[in-house]
Amino acid sequence: MEKVPITRQGFRKLYAQLIYLRRVVRPRVLEELQEARLYGVKIDNQQYLLAREQHRMLQREIDDLQAKISQCEIVVGGKFLVRRVTFGARIAVLNMDTGQVYHFQMVGPFESDVRNGKLSIDSPVGRGLMGRNPGEEITVLTPAGERTYRILHVDF
Repeated sequence: MEKVPITRQGFRKLYAQLIYLRRVVRPRVLEELQEARLYGVKIDNQQYLLAREQHRMLQREIDDLQAKISQCEIVVGGKFLVRRVTFGARIAVLNMDTGQVYHFQMVGPFESDVRNGKLSIDSPVGRGLMGRNPGEEITVLTPAGERTYRILHVDF
């Protein structure tokens, strides 16, 4: 099984979500299921069917989080002498087409959230930026079309 890089903060967030689902949400759903079961396990008992489906969905979500956590490898970065784009780096890039500047932290796919400035190293733009130095321009084929970016600076 291939390990997926993740930051400590991202791992803690995934783990906290798993604990919340197990300790808070699951007991509520099981209680609703038991309550609905009192009316009988029949095809016409919509309350039971709904509670059972909620339990299945919750269990799928818990299983998914457990699988993600088992694949994670926490990457702890230090101060690097080389100023190039790597996992955990905070970067500023300029979209050459629009002139807009974006600030990102390079993270793993499980904690990626572009709206909050976390860019996955597995995304098309992330793959194009990895290993590059400030001042370099890259052209990336994205789902929205071809984009050209210039790396303004890299911090750790």
